[in-house]
Amino acid sequence: MKKKVAIFGSTGSVGTQTLEVIRSQKDRFELSFLLAGKNKKALEKQMREFNCQGFLNNEKCKMKNEKLRKYIKVSDIIVVAIPSEEAVYPTIQALKMGKKVLLASKEALICEGEQIMAIKTGQLLPIDSELSAIWQCLQGRKVEDIEKIILTASGGPFFGMKRKDLEKVTLKDALNHPTWKMGKEITINSATLMNKGFEVIETHFLFGIPYEKIEVLIHPQSLVHGIVVLKDGNTMMHVAKNDMKIFISWALNYPKVEENIFEKLDLVGKKLDFFGVDNENFPALRRCIDAGKKSIFERKRILEKNKENVEKFLAGKIQFINLI
Repeated sequence: MKKKVAIFGSTGSVGTQTLEVIRSQKDRFELSFLLAGKNKKALEKQMREFNCQGFLNNEKCKMKNEKLRKYIKVSDIIVVAIPSEEAVYPTIQALKMGKKVLLASKEALICEGEQIMAIKTGQLLPIDSELSAIWQCLQGRKVEDIEKIILTASGGPFFGMKRKDLEKVTLKDALNHPTWKMGKEITINSATLMNKGFEVIETHFLFGIPYEKIEVLIHPQSLVHGIVVLKDGNTMMHVAKNDMKIFISWALNYPKVEENIFEKLDLVGKKLDFFGVDNENFPALRRCIDAGKKSIFERKRILEKNKENVEKFLAGKIQFINLI
């Protein structure tokens, strides 16, 4: 029997890639509901193609919680890809109903990590490549077995630059990510390394790992998505093509391992480099981790302030250097 999938944030980067996966696996999944924020035209096109219901959740038509619960209830899998604190409610409700939740929205765990991880019903699976990679490496392992977790970062388009160089970069430069195709906000956060700080906070909550045991390394090729070092000296790396659809497909089908149509990685001729983080010229990562260690208030504050600054940068009101 096909699994019914609801996507919250269907017109964004993660949402559209999830639809690509489902389009290629119609024998396993069908759409039950779509939620978008602004792109009415794209939403209507998606609804026609997949013959499902959907709503535009903008300021003029805020979706009521009762209706939201209704569509969660009739779905088997909920994909949460809303780029805002609004991701918290559907995540919590879906888990309480015992649903399988595929989480892409960093805001959910950053804002309410304690509350979400306290819910013992449902199943929470990350679909960010780095967090998915760590999850897969940790299968069958206990927290006490872990020496440290290493999250990899591409370094973004400005890897190796000094502060004086960063003062001259443009919006076009910042949006030119070397390995990933993502939405504008997350692409900017990748360039500052703030996004990696958010992932450190998520890692802390998802796996119950102390911040002191989470490390970040720059890996420009974006082929190693996560590393787990065990206390006995064994090190496990997750290596895959830098394609979000691979991780979305894994989570949709979990715990089964199913064939997909997406290109697999050929390791011949590939190079894997790793570098330490330049905290002096890219201090956003350390600032974000420090906020995570302090309190829920500080986590929310840095999330909101960063979002505000990114919006200003995208609008041409501040320079890139003001983000870091």
